[in-house]
Amino acid sequence: MLALKITLGVIYILICIALIVITLLQDAKEGGISALGQETSIFNKSNDSKEAFLARATIALGSMFAVLAIVLTIIISLVK
Repeated sequence: MLALKITLGVIYILICIALIVITLLQDAKEGGISALGQETSIFNKSNDSKEAFLARATIALGSMFAVLAIVLTIIISLVK
């Protein structure tokens, strides 16, 4: 069980680093909180491929981050 915890912890750290890098690579052309009511670039069909890839990668990495956080929490609570 310790090997599983270490392996998932390393994967979790790598996902965190990748999420930070992907987020920093995105353009900051949206207006922050004032753009909440507007159409976001994820749903905009006129994106170039770099922006579309970064948006999809952010969503995928964010989902993996959340799922792995829950899994690690369950594993750590069971190992006590």
